[in-house]
Amino acid sequence: MEDTCPFKKGETVTYRPSPKGWGLEANSFGSDRLVPGLSYRVAEIQKGNYLLVEGYTHPAGGLYWTEFSKS
Repeated sequence: MEDTCPFKKGETVTYRPSPKGWGLEANSFGSDRLVPGLSYRVAEIQKGNYLLVEGYTHPAGGLYWTEFSKS
């Protein structure tokens, strides 16, 4: 597994959460969360590993890049 995010700002990625990642999202944020299988545009990359995507604000910042795949 890579240590830093392979994606770039402006790239389109698909949300493919791990079971652990999906569980954390489901428990924390109710219905206001990303939809698995849908594509999103990368708005920003934080600390080299966390993605912020357009149209979604995560209370803790970005989501770890491994929760996404190339579209």
